[in-house]
Amino acid sequence: MKVSPTVDVITEINNDRILVVENSEIYSKLIKNSLSKIFAGEIDTANSFDRVKELVGLYGDRYFLSLLNMSVEGAPSGEAVEFVCSRKIPSLVFTSNTDADFIKKIRSYGVIDYIFKENVSNLKVMTGLVKRLSRNRYSTALIVDDNQINRLQINALLSKYLFNTINAENGQEALEILKDNPNIDLLITDYMMPVMDGFELIKKVREQQDSKDLAIIGISANSEGTLASNFMRFGADDFVTKPFGQEEFCTRVSICMDKRDLLQELSKSATTDFLTGLSNRRHFLDKAVSTHASFKRQQLDLSCVMLDIDHFKNVNDTYGHDAGDQVLVEVSRVLKERIRDTDLLARFGGEEFCLLAVNAERGETHQLFEEIRKLVSSISFQVNGQTFSVTISMGVCDQSLDTLDQMIQAADGALYLAKNAGRNRIEYAR
Repeated sequence: MKVSPTVDVITEINNDRILVVENSEIYSKLIKNSLSKIFAGEIDTANSFDRVKELVGLYGDRYFLSLLNMSVEGAPSGEAVEFVCSRKIPSLVFTSNTDADFIKKIRSYGVIDYIFKENVSNLKVMTGLVKRLSRNRYSTALIVDDNQINRLQINALLSKYLFNTINAENGQEALEILKDNPNIDLLITDYMMPVMDGFELIKKVREQQDSKDLAIIGISANSEGTLASNFMRFGADDFVTKPFGQEEFCTRVSICMDKRDLLQELSKSATTDFLTGLSNRRHFLDKAVSTHASFKRQQLDLSCVMLDIDHFKNVNDTYGHDAGDQVLVEVSRVLKERIRDTDLLARFGGEEFCLLAVNAERGETHQLFEEIRKLVSSISFQVNGQTFSVTISMGVCDQSLDTLDQMIQAADGALYLAKNAGRNRIEYAR
């Protein structure tokens, strides 16, 4: 399963700035404050055309997005908007004018969209749109339509909303593209196509990917009443009738992508420990049971490790629960960095972790476990000017017993021995 970014703060790598052009100092501060809650990069503000030109000259190629008022000092009639858009900087426009001709003028500059500047509550709309646009930059849409003009139109709309795009002329070609590009996030497919139509394509895609992995929108010039419901029945998340306007199409795309992100976040929260980012106990056991059975049949090596942070209650009592959380996060980081991609790791609860090391020689795993123990003990934690460190104890079962539960119990017994033998050590089940 692909998992799109679910944290609230957007971190950027190359385009790490946002430009805010607003003549009201109060509103500019409100915008900046709202954006700072979701965006980790620099936010530059300008209240005059001269300042806009200065900032664009300095950072033009680093702006992921600009948010612009149609009127600022030195640019009373949209000159700043026209200037920023001419520099190929993706832009949103603030306006309190709902006149159709005025909105048409805004659109003529090539902006992504506009946001009505009615009251403070509209800032929530703005931050939602900024988050969506940022995620779109790392999202890929597959457009499937046998009509080249339709493909070009949809490409233009999605590119304006910062999507990456791939094209296919029929369902069969789309399946081949999906096979070679498993990280595609959005599928937009026509109904009537040669070789394989949209219905058949969606049925085959949904055999492999559900709505939390891939959002699907059906499109067609056919306005038959049952067409939309049939698209949905076969697995599409939405349907749009051609020809469609920019606002309707892009709004539906955004809603589908937001739904997909939410489903991924819900799935992740059900399987992941919120603090450490590791699998939770239930998810670990679901995967580990099948892994154990498979490796048992193939007579491959498995090692089960139960790991516990020594005297963890003393950390919470002495330094506070925030310090305890920091310890859990750092121990999890060491574990994640040291294990292999094929290994399974979970926070079992409290300060206890479980690791299933698969298909590794015993000498290799013994060395790995000792490295982890030493690395954890070398970490220094600082809280209110006080420095402390922690140690871990580990119990290991490196015998392929009949069931996973037997291996966990054996490892847990070895962990008990390690605790009784003085902690900060590794004991092996016999």
